[in-house]
Amino acid sequence: MRKFCAAVALGSLAVLALGQSALATINHGNYVGTNVTFGNVSETSTFGDPEPLFGAPTVSGNSLLFSPTNFTATTLGAGGVDQTGALLQTVITATALTTIDTLNFTEFGDATLLGVASTGTGVFASLAGFVRVLEVNGLPITPVTIGFNAGGLQNGSFTPGTLGTTGLDRNTNPGTTLWSGQLSIDIAAALILAGHAPLATKVELALDNDLYAYTEFASNSAKIQKKAVTGPTIIIEIVPEPGTAALLCVGLVAMTFRARGRRS
Repeated sequence: MRKFCAAVALGSLAVLALGQSALATINHGNYVGTNVTFGNVSETSTFGDPEPLFGAPTVSGNSLLFSPTNFTATTLGAGGVDQTGALLQTVITATALTTIDTLNFTEFGDATLLGVASTGTGVFASLAGFVRVLEVNGLPITPVTIGFNAGGLQNGSFTPGTLGTTGLDRNTNPGTTLWSGQLSIDIAAALILAGHAPLATKVELALDNDLYAYTEFASNSAKIQKKAVTGPTIIIEIVPEPGTAALLCVGLVAMTFRARGRRS
């Protein structure tokens, strides 16, 4: 199973590298928040599932809220495999006197594994993609790209801890298990390493978010879905003071930007 998971994670990155020319895309449009604009918010189904999976967002303050209704991977019977995923993209531009310092992802869900005990029946989730800094202090730069993937989350983890790598299996996790994943991308630190001031004002986000389910025996079934107590949501938010701790947002996938006053 470890080899299968690694291969799928690489496949997710390959989708990002190849682009969207062969895949259908839904463009949800532009959304203006209090201190940031989300441009060309779009999603592309990466495994051919009916779109949309994330769904059209709404904006509240500096947040985009998505409420997916069918972001699920499910299978049953001997040799069953199901993959569900979508590539979410947007360009985030900060308003005057605001910079984008940190990007956080948080996702929540549950998994249900039934049938006879089997390590060959299970589920896992993956996050793969990049943040590309396009402007610093309002001026274009040679893009600085910060990549991430499920096998090497930067300051990130899944709970249970194996969900993003070897997954949950029917032998160890029978019945229904709650899971969550979180990831933090320090944009300011990446800019310093690249020789720039830590004052990102325009960044591009490409997030490939996938779920996988697989079964070994005829009596097995496996299901994993993104799910939250108050409804599946994705939150993108600007926090307008420096040094603010990462927000823990109730929702499906949380992408949080910490902002501070822009220095001249």
